[in-house]
Amino acid sequence: MSYDLFFYKRKDSNLTTNQIGEYLSNNLTTINENGSQWFFVNEDTEVYYSFEINDEPDEEDEKEELPDSFLDFVNTNIVFSLNFMRPSFFGKEAFDFVEKFINDLDLFVLNPQGGDDAPSKPTSKYLFENWNKTNIWASIEHFDKQSLFYPIDKSNNVWEYNYKRQQIQNEVGGEYFVSKNFFFKEIVTNKVVTLSMWTEHIPNILPKTDYYLLGRKYRKLFTTVEEMVLLTKEEFNSIFSSYFEPYTVTDTIIIHPHKAASIEKVFNSVKSNLNFKEHLKRITADSITNAMKDN
Repeated sequence: MSYDLFFYKRKDSNLTTNQIGEYLSNNLTTINENGSQWFFVNEDTEVYYSFEINDEPDEEDEKEELPDSFLDFVNTNIVFSLNFMRPSFFGKEAFDFVEKFINDLDLFVLNPQGGDDAPSKPTSKYLFENWNKTNIWASIEHFDKQSLFYPIDKSNNVWEYNYKRQQIQNEVGGEYFVSKNFFFKEIVTNKVVTLSMWTEHIPNILPKTDYYLLGRKYRKLFTTVEEMVLLTKEEFNSIFSSYFEPYTVTDTIIIHPHKAASIEKVFNSVKSNLNFKEHLKRITADSITNAMKDN
């Protein structure tokens, strides 16, 4: 089940399908091998959606006479699709691009879900609210014991940070690593939690998360030890908070090179009672819902 938008151009427009395709390839993602779809995935936010060439209209649609409100428009045969039962930030990111796409190419949208009787230029805010109304309903309707609820304010905060992650990385340069904010679930409780990663005590920017995963690699006698140590936020803060300071982005912390170099022994000696693989399981953003059934 997906939310679909159909794009039209003015009847006197010289815009071609190839030009629309070039725009999507240059501003979104490369076209697939069949030359018919642009499937976009943001590796940081894990948001995905698609644009597709639909050059085979339904026979029944061809037989129907279009109303007068369509006389000034031509179908581009480009279709946008976004799934339902997703965290709301999928729509926030997707419709921001749709609005830019519409305005940059002077396109118009036919939105079957919105009851449109003619192509129009909707805002990203309108499209988001229209999609999210059904998205929330579908999330509640299909919610079960295995569903993973996470509050919308918290999930939006994770998305906002991950959406800026590459920008932050560019600002601080290669001397620092900027960790992604990952979604996990506690295996026993099925509770959604967040985790950031810190490898080999290097200078790092970390989002404030529920858990921190330390990746260690060091020499011990004649061998190289490689291990992962999972810490709760309370454990992490009690050991490392004095070495970090707040970064300019909300709810992020940074450790500078001189501090990172000074804590090698502390970093490599930290103990934990948690077994990472037995305590947490990685989940993708599309498995989360911002709504659930009332008990």
